[in-house]
Amino acid sequence: MFKKIIYLVSFLLLMIGCSQQPKLPKDKVAISGLLTFDRVPATFGYGIASLDYDRTIKSPVKGVMVKAVDKSGKVVATTQSDNRGRYSLFVDKNEDVKIRVHARLYKKGSWDVSVVDNTNSKAMYVMEGGYHNSGEKHNIRNLNASSGWDGNSYAHPRVAAPFAILDSVNSAMDKVRKADSDAVFPQLTVNWSTNNIAAGGDLDSGQIITSHYDGERGLWILGDENSDTDEYDDHIIIHEWGHYFEDVFSRSDSIGGPHSPGEVLDIRLAFGEGWGNALSGIVTDNPYYFDTSGTRQANGWYMNLESGAQKNPGWYSEGSIQRILYDLYDSTNEAHDSTSLGFKPIYKAMINQERNTKAFTSIFSFINGLKKANSAEAYNIDSTVGYENINTISDSYGTNRLNTAGSRYAVPVYRDLVVGGKIDICNQNNYGVYNKLGNRTYVKVKINKSGSYSFNVKPNGRLSANQDPDIMIYKTKYPHENIGISSEEGSPYDNLSMHLDEGEYLLDVFDVSFDNSCYALSLDSGSVSYSKIGKGEKIQMKSGGKKRKAPVRHYY
Repeated sequence: MFKKIIYLVSFLLLMIGCSQQPKLPKDKVAISGLLTFDRVPATFGYGIASLDYDRTIKSPVKGVMVKAVDKSGKVVATTQSDNRGRYSLFVDKNEDVKIRVHARLYKKGSWDVSVVDNTNSKAMYVMEGGYHNSGEKHNIRNLNASSGWDGNSYAHPRVAAPFAILDSVNSAMDKVRKADSDAVFPQLTVNWSTNNIAAGGDLDSGQIITSHYDGERGLWILGDENSDTDEYDDHIIIHEWGHYFEDVFSRSDSIGGPHSPGEVLDIRLAFGEGWGNALSGIVTDNPYYFDTSGTRQANGWYMNLESGAQKNPGWYSEGSIQRILYDLYDSTNEAHDSTSLGFKPIYKAMINQERNTKAFTSIFSFINGLKKANSAEAYNIDSTVGYENINTISDSYGTNRLNTAGSRYAVPVYRDLVVGGKIDICNQNNYGVYNKLGNRTYVKVKINKSGSYSFNVKPNGRLSANQDPDIMIYKTKYPHENIGISSEEGSPYDNLSMHLDEGEYLLDVFDVSFDNSCYALSLDSGSVSYSKIGKGEKIQMKSGGKKRKAPVRHYY
């Protein structure tokens, strides 16, 4: 792969002792040193989060690949830095070499994380020292990746940025490793560039919308100076890595899309985003979640994951879920919080019960699984959850909800549909569209005999020109795959006919126009379309042209 040299770092000939050297091979000389990067911390005040360049510190570059390269470009020695940023390798005596440090964490069979420039053919970032002659005695070569800040702007290359991102990812991985020493992390590519801006379009040009996980083992991180840079916003990096964790260790049924902690959200989205927020505080042991942005990166925002204001608290709130998860983890307890589980029980619930729940992933499935695995803590867990206006959770489906989110259609959270039966459903957009509570109806279905079945939807009540219902059906076994979607567009009627094996299934039924609409949903044996049409009712078949595909998820 083409390597991008983003800055030629001047090496310092400081005689600093490093780790004990292994036995020196014959005709070789040791090169060792300390690798650091500029970590710019954030400062908070008056509701604003800013990068504080005056408090920049040098942090160790941990666990990265380090190579010695000769003047022909040949790699003559390879090693890795340790957890204090130290490295040591051997080269031939009297050889002209330079030290090249790759923005890559790698351990064969365990993990492989690299930071690349998505606007430069996915070139991996490196920092390098200058060529020097190895001589015949031990060499000390210390390298520091600079932030590039000159007091007013990024006047120099931002060499530190990829290593700051890697450091945040490494911290998250280390939290998992402490809970599970056998954890294996599938390959992850982090796409960062100074050209990555908050606009939609061509990813290769940096138009990434916002920092996000793409669902395909890739993080995309903003880097636009004076607009939104995220390389030092460790909570943002870890939040997005948290979606990667859900994808490869646990499971997320989130439909993605825009969100905020105060909104009334689809339960799948609310849990996924609350999990990402909480994980950032758990990894850093810092409840201040922040995102710096604006001119000189001095006009961002922050929130307290533990004591933030309760706006629309409930089972549909990202804010409620982040506070619950952080309170269950941390050792700082309040009147409503007497639980300090640490991370391991939360990790186990995510990779076991949450991963394998038959229901859609939500606060219901997580808390139900957590309580089953930690029954001695059930009362305290209920107290923490109850503080967020969520009454006792007794199953993964949110049965017996007392908080209706101000909508008569919000509960029951799941509805049951039997073969030969019909249910009335209504979708509402009073909280917004696409991924807000009320936009979709969750339906449980049990098939007792394998065969052909037909789901039919027809309007029930007011009919508008834009009505266009869709049905998505999911298996209830991991990985909870979508196995069908009523794919034709253009009618207020819909049908999904398919073969189903004996077992349990879930439906996600929604109006593509996100209009306030009500429908009758029926299930019959055989491939029967619109079997419940009323007398004299005109059937408007969907067009046979344009086909609807399952929506692409974006994890912000």
